[in-house]
Amino acid sequence: MIEEEIINDVVYNLKRLTSLENIDFKTVEQSRRYDYDLTINGVTFACDVRTQVNKANCNLVVQQLSKLKEQTDKPLMVVASHFSPEAFDSLPQEGISVVESSGNCKIVASPLFINISGQKSMQMKEAKGKAFNEAGLKLIFYFLLDDSNINKPYRQINEETGLSLGTIKNVVEELANGQYVITTSKGRFLKNKKELLDIWQTYYNQTLKPKLMVKEMEFVDAECRRDWEKIALPDGACWGGEGGAYITDHYLIPEQFDIYTEVPSVKLMMTKKMRFEENGSIRVYQKFWKSYENEKVAPKILIYADLMGSGNSRCIEAAQRLIENGI
Repeated sequence: MIEEEIINDVVYNLKRLTSLENIDFKTVEQSRRYDYDLTINGVTFACDVRTQVNKANCNLVVQQLSKLKEQTDKPLMVVASHFSPEAFDSLPQEGISVVESSGNCKIVASPLFINISGQKSMQMKEAKGKAFNEAGLKLIFYFLLDDSNINKPYRQINEETGLSLGTIKNVVEELANGQYVITTSKGRFLKNKKELLDIWQTYYNQTLKPKLMVKEMEFVDAECRRDWEKIALPDGACWGGEGGAYITDHYLIPEQFDIYTEVPSVKLMMTKKMRFEENGSIRVYQKFWKSYENEKVAPKILIYADLMGSGNSRCIEAAQRLIENGI
């Protein structure tokens, strides 16, 4: 189990670096909404374990631990294999102690004050492989869209995605090594899908999405912005991000808009509702999946990724609604 591996590394390295022997952890009941009780020198932390914490999921971590704070009197801690520098600095400002697998930490919970830096950070092993490069991200998206896709013959996957047989073979094998794909007598199946989705959205926002950017646009006037949902997008274009989330459950009032398109962006301007404008509120991205007829909104897992990648707390809350309502 990845989480147990991470917390064992944390305990080992904290003992090694602090010379404190009274450091131990125990698993808590699932109803507690966190993973472990971690005790350091008599202080017990409610400990949430993550593979990594970065810009894409930092606000989500803060939001979830803020809810946890209402349910426990214990000080809060996040341990992870790796923190981005921004996350490592910002979480303690929210009253949340942080510890990396390597032993780097900022622990503030009276009478404990431990600050360790300079240890070599343990980056996520997934980032080194081919599963989370551009082609791999497109393939994982295809698998997440429909669980049955993972069990199709490689040749059929090749025909439906346009990805090479070598890429498909390498990515499936890497996912299997990471315990995200299992093979039985009945075929291949996705496993740990929620964890895979969160790792995918992190690397999608970091690696693939920036390269899909085509144009920035703006509504031609306030009326068009107000009535944006009535705009008839050209065939091959659909709403993602905040707009897609609003159409899906009418919870989040959009401030920024994402459009995915397989047709030239000039066709959006031909609606006479939008114009090209640098730093506009509409971002246009190249569509990278097989389109469906009358596709008005992007798939929910892509909307989820867009919302999570925004770093905006209101968007992250909307993303969690998608999870709770069955993404």
